[in-house]
Amino acid sequence: MNRKILTIILAVLLIASFFLPLGATGSTSAFDVVQLPSFGNSIEAILMKYLWLVMPLSGIMLLIGALNKETYFLGRGLWAMLPLLALLMLLIGIPMMQGAAIGDIFKMITKTYGVGVWVALATSLVLAIYWPRR
Repeated sequence: MNRKILTIILAVLLIASFFLPLGATGSTSAFDVVQLPSFGNSIEAILMKYLWLVMPLSGIMLLIGALNKETYFLGRGLWAMLPLLALLMLLIGIPMMQGAAIGDIFKMITKTYGVGVWVALATSLVLAIYWPRR
């Protein structure tokens, strides 16, 4: 599969994951989380809210770049790695800043996250790891 088509598909999946449910039982999406008021003024609360915006922003920039003769603003590498870094911060970094044990974090990831997080995680992993030539 050529890189342009793969990038378009992954960019659309990354944008769609922003609107899919985050929790396994709830219907709250990342779009809803961004619209809600913050849960305080701490850096973790602010990061938790606005790091979710990295997914659709990266997806839009990758989509525009792929449709624009593979000319990416700031390069494809940045927009391909940014969602994975944001998800690692959201899923592992922020809970560790709040004092959670690493074992508890992995239990929480496997039991409580819904389809939106899994689609974003899988898409961002493929974007970060798979680099077809052309």
